[in-house]
Amino acid sequence: MSRPRPAVPFLKQTEPAAYELTPERLGDNPDWAGVFGRPGPLTVEIGCGGGRTIINMALEHPEWNCMGVELAGEYYRVLHERVGRRDVPNMRISRLDAAYLINRFFPEGCVQAYHIYFPDPWPKKRHHKRRLFSEAFCADLCRTLTADGVLNFATDHLEYYTEILPRLRAAMDVTEHPAPWEDAPEGRTNYEVKYIKEGRPIYRLIGRRPAGVKTTTAH
Repeated sequence: MSRPRPAVPFLKQTEPAAYELTPERLGDNPDWAGVFGRPGPLTVEIGCGGGRTIINMALEHPEWNCMGVELAGEYYRVLHERVGRRDVPNMRISRLDAAYLINRFFPEGCVQAYHIYFPDPWPKKRHHKRRLFSEAFCADLCRTLTADGVLNFATDHLEYYTEILPRLRAAMDVTEHPAPWEDAPEGRTNYEVKYIKEGRPIYRLIGRRPAGVKTTTAH
Protein backbone atom coordinates (compact mmCIF):
# COMPACT_ATOMS: atom_id res chain seq x y z
CA MET A 1 0.00 0.00 0.00
CA SER A 2 1.05 3.59 -0.50
CA ARG A 3 3.08 5.25 2.24
CA PRO A 4 1.27 7.47 4.77
CA ARG A 5 2.06 11.17 4.64
CA PRO A 6 2.80 13.32 7.71
CA ALA A 7 0.03 15.75 8.59
CA VAL A 8 1.88 19.01 7.96
CA PRO A 9 1.16 21.79 5.47
CA PHE A 10 3.14 22.28 2.28
CA LEU A 11 6.26 24.40 2.42
CA LYS A 12 5.63 28.01 1.47
CA GLN A 13 8.50 30.39 0.75
CA THR A 14 9.56 32.88 -1.86
CA GLU A 15 13.33 32.32 -2.00
CA PRO A 16 15.10 28.95 -1.73
CA ALA A 17 17.30 28.46 1.31
CA ALA A 18 21.06 28.34 0.77
CA TYR A 19 21.04 24.54 1.01
CA GLU A 20 18.22 24.03 -1.54
CA LEU A 21 19.03 23.07 -5.12
CA THR A 22 16.77 24.27 -7.92
CA PRO A 23 17.25 24.02 -11.71
CA GLU A 24 18.18 27.70 -11.78
CA ARG A 25 20.90 27.19 -9.19
CA LEU A 26 22.25 24.08 -10.86
CA GLY A 27 22.31 25.53 -14.37
CA ASP A 28 23.70 23.56 -17.29
CA ASN A 29 26.33 20.89 -16.56
CA PRO A 30 26.73 21.64 -12.84
CA ASP A 31 30.07 21.10 -11.15
CA TRP A 32 29.09 19.20 -8.01
CA ALA A 33 32.22 20.15 -6.13
CA GLY A 34 31.25 23.75 -6.85
CA VAL A 35 27.65 23.12 -5.75
CA PHE A 36 28.93 22.08 -2.32
CA GLY A 37 31.81 24.56 -2.29
CA ARG A 38 34.37 21.78 -1.94
CA PRO A 39 35.35 18.39 -3.37
CA GLY A 40 34.06 15.23 -1.75
CA PRO A 41 32.28 11.95 -2.51
CA LEU A 42 28.65 12.60 -3.42
CA THR A 43 26.06 10.55 -1.51
CA VAL A 44 22.42 10.85 -2.59
CA GLU A 45 19.29 9.56 -0.88
CA ILE A 46 16.22 9.51 -3.13
CA GLY A 47 12.85 9.64 -1.41
CA CYS A 48 14.50 10.62 1.86
CA GLY A 49 11.28 11.64 3.61
CA GLY A 50 12.04 13.82 6.62
CA GLY A 51 15.76 13.16 6.19
CA ARG A 52 16.60 10.98 9.19
CA THR A 53 18.97 8.72 7.28
CA ILE A 54 20.75 11.21 5.02
CA ILE A 55 21.14 13.87 7.73
CA ASN A 56 22.71 11.29 10.05
CA MET A 57 25.07 10.29 7.24
CA ALA A 58 26.08 13.91 6.70
CA LEU A 59 26.72 14.40 10.42
CA GLU A 60 28.66 11.15 10.81
CA HIS A 61 30.71 11.72 7.65
CA PRO A 62 31.57 15.42 7.34
CA GLU A 63 33.96 14.56 4.50
CA TRP A 64 31.00 13.44 2.34
CA ASN A 65 28.81 15.75 0.24
CA CYS A 66 25.28 14.57 1.00
CA MET A 67 22.07 15.28 -0.87
CA GLY A 68 18.48 14.46 0.07
CA VAL A 69 15.83 14.32 -2.66
CA GLU A 70 12.14 14.35 -1.71
CA LEU A 71 9.21 15.18 -3.97
CA ALA A 72 6.30 15.04 -1.51
CA GLY A 73 5.62 18.50 -0.13
CA GLU A 74 4.70 17.34 3.36
CA TYR A 75 7.90 15.39 3.83
CA TYR A 76 9.98 18.07 2.13
CA ARG A 77 8.82 20.64 4.66
CA VAL A 78 10.07 18.43 7.50
CA LEU A 79 13.35 17.82 5.68
CA HIS A 80 13.79 21.53 4.99
CA GLU A 81 13.21 22.49 8.63
CA ARG A 82 15.53 19.80 9.99
CA VAL A 83 18.44 20.73 7.73
CA GLY A 84 17.95 24.43 8.47
CA ARG A 85 17.70 23.88 12.20
CA ARG A 86 20.75 21.61 12.45
CA ASP A 87 22.90 23.71 10.06
CA VAL A 88 24.59 20.78 8.29
CA PRO A 89 27.22 22.40 6.00
CA ASN A 90 27.78 19.30 3.82
CA MET A 91 24.05 18.80 3.15
CA ARG A 92 21.92 19.89 0.19
CA ILE A 93 18.26 19.13 -0.55
CA SER A 94 16.02 19.18 -3.60
CA ARG A 95 12.33 18.75 -4.37
CA LEU A 96 12.92 17.89 -8.02
CA ASP A 97 11.64 14.66 -9.54
CA ALA A 98 14.50 12.21 -9.03
CA ALA A 99 14.48 10.76 -12.55
CA TYR A 100 14.62 14.25 -14.07
CA LEU A 101 17.27 15.42 -11.62
CA ILE A 102 19.63 12.55 -12.34
CA ASN A 103 19.12 12.52 -16.10
CA ARG A 104 19.42 16.27 -16.48
CA PHE A 105 21.96 17.38 -13.87
CA PHE A 106 24.17 14.40 -12.96
CA PRO A 107 27.15 13.80 -15.28
CA GLU A 108 28.67 10.39 -15.76
CA GLY A 109 30.51 8.97 -12.77
CA CYS A 110 29.69 11.68 -10.24
CA VAL A 111 27.88 9.75 -7.46
CA GLN A 112 29.69 7.60 -4.92
CA ALA A 113 26.54 6.15 -3.35
CA TYR A 114 22.80 6.11 -3.93
CA HIS A 115 20.41 5.19 -1.13
CA ILE A 116 16.83 4.36 -2.15
CA TYR A 117 14.75 2.84 0.62
CA PHE A 118 11.08 1.85 0.53
CA PRO A 119 10.01 3.91 -2.48
CA ASP A 120 6.27 4.18 -3.03
CA PRO A 121 5.33 0.93 -4.85
CA TRP A 122 2.19 2.45 -6.38
CA PRO A 123 0.44 -0.91 -5.87
CA LYS A 124 -2.60 -0.28 -8.08
CA LYS A 125 -1.95 -1.51 -11.61
CA ARG A 126 -3.15 1.73 -13.20
CA HIS A 127 -0.51 3.59 -11.19
CA HIS A 128 2.47 1.37 -12.10
CA LYS A 129 3.63 3.94 -14.66
CA ARG A 130 4.43 6.24 -11.72
CA ARG A 131 6.97 3.83 -10.30
CA LEU A 132 10.49 5.21 -10.12
CA PHE A 133 12.52 2.30 -11.47
CA SER A 134 11.98 2.48 -15.21
CA GLU A 135 14.60 1.06 -17.57
CA ALA A 136 15.83 4.58 -18.29
CA PHE A 137 16.13 5.39 -14.58
CA CYS A 138 18.11 2.21 -13.90
CA ALA A 139 20.45 3.09 -16.78
CA ASP A 140 20.95 6.59 -15.39
CA LEU A 141 21.77 5.20 -11.94
CA CYS A 142 24.51 3.09 -13.50
CA ARG A 143 25.77 5.90 -15.73
CA THR A 144 26.17 8.33 -12.86
CA LEU A 145 27.89 5.98 -10.38
CA THR A 146 31.64 6.24 -9.93
CA ALA A 147 33.69 3.19 -10.87
CA ASP A 148 33.53 1.98 -7.26
CA GLY A 149 30.13 3.52 -6.52
CA VAL A 150 27.20 1.63 -5.04
CA LEU A 151 23.40 1.61 -5.07
CA ASN A 152 21.74 0.58 -1.79
CA PHE A 153 18.08 -0.40 -2.15
CA ALA A 154 15.39 -1.89 0.07
CA THR A 155 11.63 -2.47 -0.14
CA ASP A 156 9.01 -4.51 1.69
CA HIS A 157 6.94 -4.91 -1.49
CA LEU A 158 7.78 -8.25 -3.14
CA GLU A 159 5.91 -7.61 -6.41
CA TYR A 160 7.74 -4.31 -6.88
CA TYR A 161 11.09 -5.94 -6.07
CA THR A 162 10.42 -8.75 -8.53
CA GLU A 163 9.57 -6.21 -11.24
CA ILE A 164 12.63 -4.00 -10.89
CA LEU A 165 15.26 -6.66 -10.20
CA PRO A 166 15.73 -7.67 -13.87
CA ARG A 167 15.82 -4.02 -14.91
CA LEU A 168 18.62 -3.30 -12.47
CA ARG A 169 20.46 -6.46 -13.48
CA ALA A 170 20.31 -5.34 -17.11
CA ALA A 171 21.97 -2.04 -16.14
CA MET A 172 24.48 -3.00 -13.42
CA ASP A 173 25.98 -5.75 -11.30
CA VAL A 174 23.48 -6.66 -8.57
CA THR A 175 23.95 -8.60 -5.34
CA GLU A 176 20.81 -9.53 -3.45
CA HIS A 177 21.26 -8.76 0.21
CA PRO A 178 18.45 -10.30 2.30
CA ALA A 179 20.05 -9.75 5.70
CA PRO A 180 19.97 -6.41 7.56
CA TRP A 181 22.77 -4.02 6.62
CA GLU A 182 25.93 -4.98 8.49
CA ASP A 183 26.60 -1.36 9.40
CA ALA A 184 23.01 -0.85 10.61
CA PRO A 185 21.49 -4.16 11.79
CA GLU A 186 18.64 -2.28 13.46
CA GLY A 187 17.68 -0.75 10.10
CA ARG A 188 18.70 2.35 8.18
CA THR A 189 15.32 4.09 8.02
CA ASN A 190 12.28 4.48 10.25
CA TYR A 191 10.38 2.12 7.97
CA GLU A 192 13.07 -0.54 8.16
CA VAL A 193 13.39 -0.32 11.95
CA LYS A 194 9.61 -0.70 12.25
CA TYR A 195 9.37 -3.57 9.76
CA ILE A 196 12.25 -5.50 11.35
CA LYS A 197 10.49 -5.29 14.72
CA GLU A 198 7.29 -6.52 13.09
CA GLY A 199 9.12 -9.41 11.46
CA ARG A 200 8.07 -8.25 8.00
CA PRO A 201 10.19 -9.54 5.08
CA ILE A 202 12.42 -6.91 3.53
CA TYR A 203 14.06 -7.23 0.12
CA ARG A 204 17.44 -5.57 -0.20
CA LEU A 205 20.04 -5.33 -2.91
CA ILE A 206 23.34 -3.68 -3.68
CA GLY A 207 24.13 -2.53 -7.23
CA ARG A 208 27.46 -1.57 -8.74
CA ARG A 209 28.57 -0.20 -12.08
CA PRO A 210 30.14 -3.01 -14.13
CA ALA A 211 33.89 -2.65 -14.60
CA GLY A 212 34.83 -1.10 -17.93
CA VAL A 213 31.24 -0.63 -19.04
CA LYS A 214 30.05 2.76 -20.28
CA THR A 215 26.39 3.62 -20.73
CA THR A 216 24.78 6.56 -22.44
CA THR A 217 21.39 8.06 -21.77
CA ALA A 218 19.65 10.59 -24.01
CA HIS A 219 18.96 13.96 -22.41
